[in-house]
Amino acid sequence: MEITDYTLESEGLQKSLDVEVYGTEGRPVIVFPEGDSSCTSWDNGGMVDALSDLIEDHRIQLFCVDSDDEGGWYSRFATADYRLANISAYFDFVDNVLSPFVREHNSSWELPIVAGAGMGALNATLAILRRPDLFGGLLALSGTYDARDFAADGFDERWADFSPVDIIDQVPDGGLENHPIAFVCGQGPSETCIGSQRIMEGLLADKGIDATFEYWGLDVSHDWSWWQEEARQLLPCLLESNGLLKRKLSARFAIAKAAAEHAAERLRVDKEELSAANAEVRAARSKAKSTTARIAVEEAAVEASTAAETKLAKASKTAWAKRDAIAAQLAEADEKARAAQDAADAAARDRASAEWIAGEARADAAQAVAEKDAANKRVAAAKAAVKESTATAEKTAAELEATNAKMQP
Repeated sequence: MEITDYTLESEGLQKSLDVEVYGTEGRPVIVFPEGDSSCTSWDNGGMVDALSDLIEDHRIQLFCVDSDDEGGWYSRFATADYRLANISAYFDFVDNVLSPFVREHNSSWELPIVAGAGMGALNATLAILRRPDLFGGLLALSGTYDARDFAADGFDERWADFSPVDIIDQVPDGGLENHPIAFVCGQGPSETCIGSQRIMEGLLADKGIDATFEYWGLDVSHDWSWWQEEARQLLPCLLESNGLLKRKLSARFAIAKAAAEHAAERLRVDKEELSAANAEVRAARSKAKSTTARIAVEEAAVEASTAAETKLAKASKTAWAKRDAIAAQLAEADEKARAAQDAADAAARDRASAEWIAGEARADAAQAVAEKDAANKRVAAAKAAVKESTATAEKTAAELEATNAKMQP
């Protein structure tokens, strides 16, 4: 790869700016540096090596130029007049010195593509929006496109002239027609400029300017390694007629293919699920059939059990009625037995009393000779009482025995 160093003069900046040219022919690509503001920025960041195949195949010729970011965008403690004067002088240099130099040292006669990462993306975007007649395409990687991010509270109309989101409306209608434009940004935490890119996407769409906006993965960071891959993929698309459109269509095809493969896989899974569901339905139908037969058997058993229950309930009711009648008779017999027993007990007491009296009388007989007649009468009376009591006791005992006989089961 042939590398040539040049030094160009900027009257407005009153300083020299270096340009490193990589390659000898091919589509010219003007590269604006990242934060170190040096023309060696892309070489140091590995971007030149990443694009070496395109350079050696004479498809592109890189023109890497110094920037004056330290006197403009980065000079936050300087006055706005000083900063804006330097920014304006730098773009006068780009338009009136660098662009003619590129035309002179490139044999393709094609308008150069402007490219940059980080701060370089901001400068490249400003260059093509300010002078779409001088530049033929844009590759902006992880840039911020709102001058408010640098002017802070001092933003005014002067800053707006160098703010991409504010000058889009100044682009002539059709001024960027046939200019391949690509903005790329990762979605990792360090890509804080992603919001600025989304604003650019909306504004360019409203203006009717065709541009490609890509948002790479959540693991893609604000880093040279990712910018190398982004440039490797996107820059060839800017070189080819309708290359960005083909990339979009290719991406859509890949997405559609993936969706189709997903749909096919989903269909396969759904078919398997349907087959399994049908098998379950058949099993359920068979089970329902056997269950219906079982229900009939169980219902017959329930009916038989119900009839048996009714019959046994009736028998139980009759048995309880008989038991209640017997219980009533038993209660009545118990009452009679108790009355007979009470009478027998009274007769026994009377008999005992009579026997005691009789014994007393016999004991007194030896002493009652003189009262023999009276005693004899008394003995006779006592004997009569004993006889009567004995008869009563026998009668009561007979009644008790008869009652007990009735109570036997």
